[in-house]
Amino acid sequence: MKTLTSTEARQNFSRVITGLEDNPVIISKQDKEVAVMLSTARYKELKKLEDILYGKAAELAIQEGFASNKEADDLLNSL
Repeated sequence: MKTLTSTEARQNFSRVITGLEDNPVIISKQDKEVAVMLSTARYKELKKLEDILYGKAAELAIQEGFASNKEADDLLNSL
């Protein structure tokens, strides 16, 4: 994954966003990583995986008796 300073990202913004289809870009400021830019397609993939993970965690909580079906549904609907 490529890392750019915030100044480099700002100066080359058009080129940076065009390249996001291939690779995400880490943005650093004062030698600290502060953000990641990624394509909307990759973002949607990650959100879908997150939803699956939360769903599986809710199923496990129900199976283990930590939460009722209603409590798990309410929690997932609040996200």
